[in-house]
Amino acid sequence: MEQASASWTFWLKAAIGIGLLAILFATLDPAQFARTLASVQLAYVLVALLAYMIGKVLTGIRWALLARPLGFHQGIKEFVAFYYIGMFFNLFAPGTLGGDAGKIFYLARGAAAAGRTEAAARGLVSILADRAIGMAVLVWIGAAALLIFPSYAALVPAPLRYATFVIAVTPIAGYAFFPFVARWLEKIPHSLARKLRDLGDAYWRRPDVLAGSILLSLAFHLLQIWIQILIADALRFALPWSYAFVFFPLVDIVAMLPVSISGIGLREGSYVFFLGKLGIGPDKAFACGIVWLAIVIVSGLVGGIIFVLYRRRSQSESS
Repeated sequence: MEQASASWTFWLKAAIGIGLLAILFATLDPAQFARTLASVQLAYVLVALLAYMIGKVLTGIRWALLARPLGFHQGIKEFVAFYYIGMFFNLFAPGTLGGDAGKIFYLARGAAAAGRTEAAARGLVSILADRAIGMAVLVWIGAAALLIFPSYAALVPAPLRYATFVIAVTPIAGYAFFPFVARWLEKIPHSLARKLRDLGDAYWRRPDVLAGSILLSLAFHLLQIWIQILIADALRFALPWSYAFVFFPLVDIVAMLPVSISGIGLREGSYVFFLGKLGIGPDKAFACGIVWLAIVIVSGLVGGIIFVLYRRRSQSESS
């Protein structure tokens, strides 16, 4: 029954994503859209691809930093390799579940058989922490940009602006109130409550780890925003830096909504909506989403090469 429900959910999300893309494409002039894609300056796209791949190295380092307090001591190269392998798995699985499962598998495989379940649980916590901090910094950038550039903030629907501010405050409040939550968990006589408290305490007592991961997230998201400028240059239109700080975090947040597979349709629609506020035509705005998706796919394929090389190395070491 659960498998059938999951299957229906997958196909429903796929249908929504394809439907959104079809609606967006129906608003375009096919000939004009084809000319827009044909005019892409590949040099800018290649620089954007390199910047994205460097950014993913930074996120791999961030994950390693967050995994250290949980007892994982693999080298930085391995964390970066696992991160790229996870990106490869994400190309063939709904959402990011496939990539996360792959990362947990490789992270926990070095543990003894008896402790592999515990290692997998701690690996999952490290991935959730990595996601949470990346999301928090992205929202902080968006919230700060909405405050700093009020003329552009006026172009953003009010509910989305307010939601951004609320989400931006939530992780700060969560960190501040963790000691109270920890004391509440201490009163619950269950091993799960104790584990949750211990895992939270591992981060709460390491502000240096949190600060380092926040800085790495900031560097990664700044690279992503620069990539939007490069994509605009590739498609031969000017995108102000100030507006890139406003619109791209919101595009990423909207794409995270669990409505379609990997945000397909939502992301492209967000490009058309937000860039349209600057008077950029739907053909170029939609092309931005396509180029961005191509960069993500190519990076994932690089992860496939790393997966093959890592698997061969593991086989040679075990033989």
